[in-house]
Amino acid sequence: MTKHKNIVFTLITAALITVVLSFVFPKNKEKYLADMFWTRKTFSSSNKNVVLMGDSRVYRGLSPDAMQNILPHFKLYNFAYSNGGLNAEMFLAAEQKLTKTDDAKVIVLGITANTLTDFTNNNTQYVQELNRPREEILERLYLNPVSYWFSATTPEQLISWFSAKKDTSENYYLSNYKMNGYVESDKFPIDTTEAIASYTKDFSNYQVDDAHLKGLFSQVKTWTEKGITVLAFRPPVSEPMVELENKMGLYDESKISEGIRNAGGYWIHLDNSQYLTYDGSHVDRPSAEKLSQQIALKIKELTGN
Repeated sequence: MTKHKNIVFTLITAALITVVLSFVFPKNKEKYLADMFWTRKTFSSSNKNVVLMGDSRVYRGLSPDAMQNILPHFKLYNFAYSNGGLNAEMFLAAEQKLTKTDDAKVIVLGITANTLTDFTNNNTQYVQELNRPREEILERLYLNPVSYWFSATTPEQLISWFSAKKDTSENYYLSNYKMNGYVESDKFPIDTTEAIASYTKDFSNYQVDDAHLKGLFSQVKTWTEKGITVLAFRPPVSEPMVELENKMGLYDESKISEGIRNAGGYWIHLDNSQYLTYDGSHVDRPSAEKLSQQIALKIKELTGN
């Protein structure tokens, strides 16, 4: 009997120690939270009033939580992807996320140069998530939340983790995955020229073209005829990035904004000087809050909600 009690006591003690250590030891966000994040985004329910579309500048730049304070009766979702394209496949996927009721329906387009080129035409990340094996999808949706807390680690990782905690002022990159499709992001030290090199390489091979613009304007017209409100904007970036996209990427904001308005949509002109980026391409956390609120106020104005 005593032996049995000792076994039970040992098991309970071991379980408690494991739970305590799960709160202390480092977690593998990229393996568990990030995987769950992208799978949930792809297979999210079709009951949204507001769907946000675009690339990483949108999923790191528009927070549904920050917008919710201004639009308390709306269901909002960030449906943007890394190197996300604005093309027929993504237009259909975004529309299918909207509510099927008679409630207000809004699609917000964050239009960057890359979203309108062949570089993003294959929608690589979205298609990859969409085509995952069913068992892998179920694992990411239901097991990852538990696996995250018990992330495997090594002595080397533990030493690195605890030593890094002593100096949080350098080389800090935040990616906080929210299950509403937004990734709260920031980086230290800030380098507003960091993204220039990669975009220079991209625009050496891909530019905005008339075929993508025609498809965009046609879709906006189709949506507005269905009673869907369409808002579009150019996500804030550094001035060198603006110049690069305009010249090498052939991004013509006046032409794009006019096409959106002629198709029945609304263009929101932003003052880049009011926002800060941490790499020249993505806004920091405070700027993401400010941007989200500005977009939400425009939605409220147009929908009367």
